[in-house]
Amino acid sequence: MSIVGSSGAGKTTVVERLIPLMRAAGLRVGTVKHASHGHDVDKVGSDSWRHRRAGAEAVLLAGVDGAVLFLASVADPHSSNTPRHPVEDESVVIDRLAELVGVHLAGFDVVLTEGFAPLHDLLIEVRRKDVPAKVPSGSRQVWLTITDEPSVPGHEYGFDDLAAVARRIVDSVRPHDTEAAAG
Repeated sequence: MSIVGSSGAGKTTVVERLIPLMRAAGLRVGTVKHASHGHDVDKVGSDSWRHRRAGAEAVLLAGVDGAVLFLASVADPHSSNTPRHPVEDESVVIDRLAELVGVHLAGFDVVLTEGFAPLHDLLIEVRRKDVPAKVPSGSRQVWLTITDEPSVPGHEYGFDDLAAVARRIVDSVRPHDTEAAAG
């Protein structure tokens, strides 16, 4: 499921509030965050940075607090990790990202992507009245909307009703569980 919307609309807040609700329902949840402006989570000069700079396709940085897997460019798995210009063909990035999700997050019941409209079939749009709306890319239909002005019952939900959104997500992932429990 892709959580989309304008910057400042509350996408990250929605994701962080949905995760514990879905986990409480017994789902394994993974996330993917779109870093449209790149990211810098590895210190220049550190050993892992040096491994990446040398051209390692993958570097696993592990410690007592968790682990981070650095992969070569999302656009080109064989590129070195030297600074580069943004990829002009967004479809190349989306295809590579879909492949990475399929490999590294395959065992999860739900993968919430924040900011990748073309990646998944179900789009959840986050809107606020004081933030200019962002038109979803492509001809993809929005599955449901989270807004501070809900007006379409069953399609639009308020920020205070994320438990109902989580139930919709759980029901979409486990539609047969609902039927088995009722029967």
